[in-house]
Amino acid sequence: MGRTLPVALFTPQVAELVAIGAAIASNCEPCFKHHFDAAYKLGVSTEDMLQAVNLAQQVKDSAARAVHELALRMLEPGAAVAAAAGCCGQNTAKTATSCCNS
Repeated sequence: MGRTLPVALFTPQVAELVAIGAAIASNCEPCFKHHFDAAYKLGVSTEDMLQAVNLAQQVKDSAARAVHELALRMLEPGAAVAAAAGCCGQNTAKTATSCCNS
């Protein structure tokens, strides 16, 4: 018996929804406008685009909340001072775990 392969889910419409989410996550207005237009031309509903926007914002807010909570914990009186890990090109060790992978 032959095996039936599943239908691909990553259509051009889905790709535009993913790109809309990425635009929200990266705060890229021109990207959002471009992918909104492309999705609209492909027939993606405004409801689906709104779901992509809301989901991306939820993911983004969760990460922002987590780093905010970390900052508050580190700034509490008596909190241990973390070793500087370097950030945004300031790390001379250039490890894969440094900020911005610089």
